[in-house]
Amino acid sequence: MLAIPYVTPPAPCGDKPRDAFLWANQSFCALLILILGGCSSTRPAETVDASQSGNQKTVQIPAKVERLVDIRNEPIQKRMLALSLHVTGQIKPEVGKEVNVNTRFSGRVTGVRVAPGQYVRSGDVLAIVDSHQISDLQAELIEAKSKLLIAEAQEERERQIYEEQLLRPKTLIQARTHCDETKVQLELSEAEFKRQEGLYHEKISSAKDYLAAKGGLAKAKAAYGQAHVDLQREERLYANKAMMKRDYQLAQAETARAKQHQNTLIQRLQFLGMAPHMVQQVLAGGKIIAEVPIVAPASGVITHQRTAVGEVINPEENVFTITDLSSVVVAADIPEVHVPKVQIGSKVHVKVASYPNVAFAGTISYISEQVNPETRTVALRAKLPNPDRRLKSNMFAEIDIEGQPQMLLACPKSAIQERDGKKVVYVYTASGYQERPVETGNETEEYAQVLAGLSEGERVATQGSLMLKTDLTYRH
Repeated sequence: MLAIPYVTPPAPCGDKPRDAFLWANQSFCALLILILGGCSSTRPAETVDASQSGNQKTVQIPAKVERLVDIRNEPIQKRMLALSLHVTGQIKPEVGKEVNVNTRFSGRVTGVRVAPGQYVRSGDVLAIVDSHQISDLQAELIEAKSKLLIAEAQEERERQIYEEQLLRPKTLIQARTHCDETKVQLELSEAEFKRQEGLYHEKISSAKDYLAAKGGLAKAKAAYGQAHVDLQREERLYANKAMMKRDYQLAQAETARAKQHQNTLIQRLQFLGMAPHMVQQVLAGGKIIAEVPIVAPASGVITHQRTAVGEVINPEENVFTITDLSSVVVAADIPEVHVPKVQIGSKVHVKVASYPNVAFAGTISYISEQVNPETRTVALRAKLPNPDRRLKSNMFAEIDIEGQPQMLLACPKSAIQERDGKKVVYVYTASGYQERPVETGNETEEYAQVLAGLSEGERVATQGSLMLKTDLTYRH
């Protein structure tokens, strides 16, 4: 087998590494021609020849040499190509993953526990604030708790009275006893009146005694009638338990009102940002906690800090900004004519200037329902995993969006070379490899869409196409 030595190119001069690379390729081809020229002394038919017919140039390579340099070709045919759409955009945090931290109360900052660039978790303390508004509400809460204890004690007393009345209705018993007593008195008065009436008719007793007995009987009847009415009223009241429960129900209502007031104060404190366990400390100890922490509502990195110890903060001010870049989105605008080429779930490949050799993969997660009337573009976002947080907010991005696969005439990208500012391929023919200009369209990772210059079934050089181009460049 013929051994082809490796030719080391000279060091590039100035700022022309490309010229040095071309020189190396030309040297390689010249050496190859010299070697083949040496072989032609014994076999003239197997020389390498570059001929030009019209504007088309052909490189003739004997089969032995073609095997030696391992030139390979591949047919031009229709393939399923997912053509990409190239747009530019910017890296942005996901919606909801950049959080501005503020307070619902005003106060003076007494301590800051974090710094910009620091990673925090949800619930971590960011700063400590001394707030008179929080202190006043805590004092009101302590007072409300005392009123609630008083109301609960009164309710308990009324409950015991009510239950005692159910078991031993004192008023009813008294009314029944009084009614029995007046009934006995009435019977005695009736007997005395009958006796005095008989003595009066027999002229034994005086008229005075008779009239006195008659008056006593009338009084006894009246007393018995009143006692009977009182007994009936108490019996009706006892039968209607709700009337007996009135005081107990009033005490229950007062307890509920006091409890609601206390709960309202607790909710106000928690709404303003006081942690539930701190509220319980105030209730249990009865002491005011003047300093209240500002806690992180989400996990992420502190990207902005707008306060320092001693400053007064207000509810309308953003104190910190927390950004979670564990996953990001790339935002872009595409012309409305390209909207049919993309859909939710389409894959994208993103490159940024900071990492030019890395392609970040993601999927489209949002396509706007509106067209911008000024630019005639549609906004879209693609979600990208970013576990190592290499992608930063507002980075400029180059985006390739994979389109829907289509059956198109395709040429391997490895077969396409550029010469004199034009794209060319080397088509295999019976007389050798013919250089032919080609016009291509959209590209995938391995293939390019053929628009003009090639027909289905033709074979083009893939591996070794650069050598063919260099040989023609060297000869012409």
